[in-house]
Amino acid sequence: MSNPRLEDHLVGLELQLVELVENKQRAVVQGRTADAADLERQIAGLQLELAAAAEQISEEESDPAPRALLFAPKAQRSAA
Repeated sequence: MSNPRLEDHLVGLELQLVELVENKQRAVVQGRTADAADLERQIAGLQLELAAAAEQISEEESDPAPRALLFAPKAQRSAA
């Protein structure tokens, strides 16, 4: 990847996702079903955002590398 802002954003999303999943598991164990449902919605939103970022990365990486334009004159064959 060559986009540092996107890389930082992805790391942040992954950290948020890990935290939300842990919080949801805690809520389930503690019987807080309303909290668990809210956390599940937040998790789904982050997963969608991660998917969109992954799509953006794949589009950036699938673009062919820029090609150099050469304006040098071609060599001429000499008649011998």
